[in-house]
Amino acid sequence: MKMYTATIPGSALKVRSRESYYARQKRLFVLVVILVAIIPLLFISWTASHFYEKSWLNKTTVELTSLANSRREIIELFLNSQENILAGYAELYDFAWLSSPGNLEKLFKAMNQQGVIVDLGLIAQDGSHRNYVGPFADDLKDKNYAEARWFAEVMQSGRYISDVFTGYRGVPHFIVAVTDPTRSWVLRATINSELFNALLASAEVGPGGDAFILNRQGELQTPSRLGLTALSVREKDLPTDGSLTIHHSKGALYATTGMKNNAWTLVLKTNIATSLADFYRARQRDHLIIACAALLIFAVSTILVRSMMNKVEGADQQRMLLYDRIRYSEKMALIGRMAANVAHEINNPLQIIGDQAGWLDELLSEEDLGQLKNTDEYRTAFTKIRTQVKRASTITHRLLGFSRSTDGLKSAININTLVEETISFLEKEAANHRISIHRNLGLSLPEIITDSIQLQQVFLNILNNAFDAIGNDGAVTISISLNGRQLAVEFADSGPGLPEEILKKIFEPFFTTKKAGSGTGIGLAISYSIIERLGGSIEVQNGKQSGCVFRVSLPVAA
Repeated sequence: MKMYTATIPGSALKVRSRESYYARQKRLFVLVVILVAIIPLLFISWTASHFYEKSWLNKTTVELTSLANSRREIIELFLNSQENILAGYAELYDFAWLSSPGNLEKLFKAMNQQGVIVDLGLIAQDGSHRNYVGPFADDLKDKNYAEARWFAEVMQSGRYISDVFTGYRGVPHFIVAVTDPTRSWVLRATINSELFNALLASAEVGPGGDAFILNRQGELQTPSRLGLTALSVREKDLPTDGSLTIHHSKGALYATTGMKNNAWTLVLKTNIATSLADFYRARQRDHLIIACAALLIFAVSTILVRSMMNKVEGADQQRMLLYDRIRYSEKMALIGRMAANVAHEINNPLQIIGDQAGWLDELLSEEDLGQLKNTDEYRTAFTKIRTQVKRASTITHRLLGFSRSTDGLKSAININTLVEETISFLEKEAANHRISIHRNLGLSLPEIITDSIQLQQVFLNILNNAFDAIGNDGAVTISISLNGRQLAVEFADSGPGLPEEILKKIFEPFFTTKKAGSGTGIGLAISYSIIERLGGSIEVQNGKQSGCVFRVSLPVAA
């Protein structure tokens, strides 16, 4: 016979620990929940951020293009209008009239109603200053411009707008100059720099933005809105070919366009970081919220997973405990039926005793009263016997009514009477523990259609719990009120009250706050189901001062 042998790894024979299995499942489930919840949040946040930033860049590019076109047209219109005005006066008046004292001043006032120009000068063909109106008369009266670049340009082309220069006056400025039709003299006006710069400074380029004009040499022709005196390396490389160009540099968006026959370049700058500051702050808040959400999801998933796994592990124990509770409730039901039988057995002798006492009282009336010495004592004894028999019969009838199994028979009852009857069961117990029962019963309350026996069972459960909570030396207040078509019965005790987490579980089956062996935890659960079947509701809360308040609401009969 051939023998075959095999080796089985020891790890395969090991019984895996249930605890380690559930621990791995917990970690895996928590990880899956976090990934499923966080990854979509991160993707949505990144997509929304990218889309918004791209959308903002596209929108700003269009707005910056439109703004550059409109500012160029406004500035060129302004410069051309000054050229045309000077050219019109040069054609209208001759050199002799403009040289006459007072005439040039009249012309200056006519041109400068809006404060557009600073001064106005008349220069002869040889470059000498023949007439001048303005604040620099002392500095310019003896000056000759024959060697000046702008003078040569205007004599050659007939019209000229200069770059910004300091000249004889030592102040940065630029001029508009035209010649007469024969080009024998020049009429020159200095533009008001503040007014001209305002045309550019009013451009809406956003917070941290800038707007300025460059000449062909890259020199600033207008002040920078940010107070810059020199261009950055990136700004020096901006295109100056005259076409409208949008340039996206690091942290900024530029629009450049040529003007004044491409002698100048208009530059508009929008600072991206400053303009999107609110967006960046919002994005940081989103990241913080996502981080908090991740922590919250981790905490909640850990708690939920642990709770579910613990419930699975304890399911068998709970099932066995439930069986024990059911058996105990069956035993209690059996005791109730036995109490009913005992009440029946006691009730019959009591009935016989009452009948016999009455019969003896009747026989006493037929006797010769003169021969009996203690007739009054006999009659008093018979009366007491009948009274106590009646009292005992009342108790046994109530015990029968409480213990008897019912089929849900309902009848019209007075709630005040039912409450009083219920209190009578527990008055002696309350007196033994020095617990007073206060009644705030309603007047003229309508009847309700309900099962009085089951409702009395609910009231007894609530009062017994109130007595247990108080212990000794306290009070229970029973209040009845009518609210619309609902009748409310409130039981307020002077006990210590209950924490909120216990109040939430108070009606759960087999949940009890009593010591082990002294409570089953089914009384309030049964009471809850009874009130539900009767079409009402029951709720509990802590009182304003102390103790608990049970509120039972029942529908009023139609």
